[in-house]
Amino acid sequence: MLVLAAALAIGAADARSVDELTPKDAATVARVNAYLNSITELEGDFTQIGPDGDVAEGRFYLRRPGRARFDYAPPNRLLVVADGFWIGVTDRKLETTDRYPIGSTPYWALLKEKVNLASDARVLAVERETGIILVTIDDPSGEAAGQLTLIFEEQVAKGSDDAPLQLTQWLVTDAQGLTTSVSISNLIAGRHARNELFTIDD
Repeated sequence: MLVLAAALAIGAADARSVDELTPKDAATVARVNAYLNSITELEGDFTQIGPDGDVAEGRFYLRRPGRARFDYAPPNRLLVVADGFWIGVTDRKLETTDRYPIGSTPYWALLKEKVNLASDARVLAVERETGIILVTIDDPSGEAAGQLTLIFEEQVAKGSDDAPLQLTQWLVTDAQGLTTSVSISNLIAGRHARNELFTIDD
């Protein structure tokens, strides 16, 4: 709960560009970039908590660049797939699919072939707690509304500038100020996912 509260506080911070961050903050952003660029394929379980407190769970798959899948477990009937160009949100109960350009979603900066938050996003805040790093970004163009807070744990030598990072949670705050939290666990890196998992079925 402490991490969540801290991240929410960061989301409300005044916007700053990376040029205005301290050298230590800029170095932290560089560490985050290096970690994200080291991920080619990743899968695991996720737990999502919506603004109204509703909890949903499922399995996710990520393949950079551009591809992701969030397969919600029953009773939730949603399926979210990024195919490299679009993000499709399918309601399997209603049998409908809505498409959105990746660039208009909060995940645009993370799915690029080369992640560089310093140049492709506006870094609003960087926060460090013991063994935890939080980075909040938004889209300076305004095309992707809202803010994204990424939460990382340092795996060893907590507090060290070269400790390995692991993404454990992110918060999406929409244009209305409503926040959705997604926590990930049981991660498997580098296992090849079937191509069809990243196909949007209309």
